[in-house]
Amino acid sequence: MTSAPEPRTRPELVPGEALVLAGRPLRTDCSLEGTSRYADRIWFLNPAWLRADHRRFTLDFTTLHPQMAEIAKRLFYALLMQDAPPGELPISVSSIRTYYSCVRRFLLWTDARGRTLAQLTGEDLDDYHREVVALRLSAGATKRHRRAVRMLWAYRSRLPDHLEQDPLRRTAWQAWVRAHSRRPGENLTDRIPEPVLGPLLTWALRWVDDFADDVLAARAERDAIDTRPPAGPDPLAALHALLDDYRRRGQPLPAAPPNLALARHHPEASPSSSYLARLVGFPERRLAKGAASRRMIAEAARELGVDTDCPLTHVVQGRLEGSPWLQRISYYEAARLERLLQVSCWTVIAYLSGMRDSEIKHLQRGCVSVQRDPDGQIYRYRLSSLAFKGEDAHGAKATWVVTAPVARAVAVLERLQPEGQSYLFAKPPSSPSHRQRQDTRHVPNSNTTNRDLAALITWINSYCAAHHRPDSIPQVKGQIPHLTTRQFRRTLAWFIARRPGGTIAGALQYRHQGIQMFEGYAGTSDSGFRDEVEAEEAFARGQFLAELGADDDRPALTGPAGAEAEARLAELARHTVFDGQVVTDEARLRRILTRHDTHLYPGAFITCVYNPDRALCHTPTGPTDKPALADCQPLACRNTALTAANQQALDSHLALLEDALEGCDRLAPYVRHRLEEQHRATAAFLTRHAPEPTE
Repeated sequence: MTSAPEPRTRPELVPGEALVLAGRPLRTDCSLEGTSRYADRIWFLNPAWLRADHRRFTLDFTTLHPQMAEIAKRLFYALLMQDAPPGELPISVSSIRTYYSCVRRFLLWTDARGRTLAQLTGEDLDDYHREVVALRLSAGATKRHRRAVRMLWAYRSRLPDHLEQDPLRRTAWQAWVRAHSRRPGENLTDRIPEPVLGPLLTWALRWVDDFADDVLAARAERDAIDTRPPAGPDPLAALHALLDDYRRRGQPLPAAPPNLALARHHPEASPSSSYLARLVGFPERRLAKGAASRRMIAEAARELGVDTDCPLTHVVQGRLEGSPWLQRISYYEAARLERLLQVSCWTVIAYLSGMRDSEIKHLQRGCVSVQRDPDGQIYRYRLSSLAFKGEDAHGAKATWVVTAPVARAVAVLERLQPEGQSYLFAKPPSSPSHRQRQDTRHVPNSNTTNRDLAALITWINSYCAAHHRPDSIPQVKGQIPHLTTRQFRRTLAWFIARRPGGTIAGALQYRHQGIQMFEGYAGTSDSGFRDEVEAEEAFARGQFLAELGADDDRPALTGPAGAEAEARLAELARHTVFDGQVVTDEARLRRILTRHDTHLYPGAFITCVYNPDRALCHTPTGPTDKPALADCQPLACRNTALTAANQQALDSHLALLEDALEGCDRLAPYVRHRLEEQHRATAAFLTRHAPEPTE
């Protein structure tokens, strides 16, 4: 993007009382007068973050030299006010915060050299560029650092000191662009390996379907204990009655959690006075105020012993292969199980819907609607939320068609959240951050969800190790996988494109999943999940064809278009095969396949050598840029070619027809006639296009 030259005018001063968010829409609970002003040393941007998933956005100018701080303030005031020069596009609040870190780094680097921006030479810019590249950041992060530097030239008319030349005109900067150019829209997010995804989704479904009732029951019992009224006016009398009840049941006293200071000082198990205080409805300080209560608890501990934790009375109902999944649930464990249940629901929704994290985080109570047939059976679930990709800061309403497991996960979340909480992924009331915030709508951001995913994987592996189970999460390159929210959508698109007949978690079928999600998919025009799947399908097709063209030992393709298919494969191999090996670098192979599309479409029974002028699968009004495989007429179309696998599939199909016709006396005349016609046509086609015998 090139900014037009601007006249060298002295920028106007910004009043210290200027409101830096005056050019941005604000949250309904914030007033403009209460937001940050230009003179403030720290600007708080959260009032302009309209999404429910919480982020803490600040621009802290205190670490910069005053002269550099003024440059940064002028730049980011212009960005926040959306006062962009020609050729520069406005950017979001979250991007502004990201770019501030990059600009701050460059300004500190410049200040350390004892220079102003105007004094920096082209060689200085090249030096900084080399330092950034040496950090070995991702291509996206390096690009952000580069753009941040260029802003100090593009916004030069707004700054008291600015770069004197466009860094993108430097040879080193241009060389990096050429080396890291990629096709627009190309998704470089890493996929989740199938050995990781399979057990992870299986365990997430177990949490939703088998463990959720126990977690919710434990949470309800914990909450009842926390809100229990005092058991009488006298704390000592109430404690005496409670300890007598333990004696009657012969039950050991509850143990203090290992991380408490009292337990750390005493290696042996110590009774939990705080939990006993909760059971009688008094604050712990009321029981610990005198020596009498401590003596009573110590005597009972010597008599009854001390348990390993603070078990709740709830009897675990969930089963795993016929046995309870936990023997019991501790009072102090309930909050952790809530968190694991919530991230399990997120995992199920994310992978089985294709929604982005921001879209999932805006799910609210009542977001699932169903459609029923005349018999009352549910045949479609719809999930509504907000989409932000390609939309303004407020988002846009969108709907996704989902499967039953997603609807069950939403139902669990609706039970997990208190009645007054509308956002399903708000932090549970038991979380420390929830208790510290007055804003009960607080929804965690993707970084928090990434940590929760790591906690779920840790729990799964610890559980499998303790119970000698084989379905743990395997290591990837010698490490436990670190998953991010961005990977789930990409992985689903990849598997739908590559394994349409495969299964997920042993039961859910990818083909059914894809049909459900694409039927009536109503996200925004930029939601693009169907486009992602189609892009993956095209790449899978290209990979298959490149490997086919590189195989010198394979039988030649036959069929009406067999010779043309061979010619197209040879042309593709000329670009994708070097030294007998197919290009394996994914980005490079995608670029090659984009430029040299063979228009060959492999299928189970035939390979389409697409020529629109002789295709039989198109209607006069239909699109003609690719074959309509659902309307394929393989035995009559001149675009048909056959690989060895196609020949084998047709032979197997012919054998099935012969088996069906053996009992033709039991078939209806119309069905028998159609099977006989199909058998004759298939047999004749195979005879005409049988492969040449090998010597």
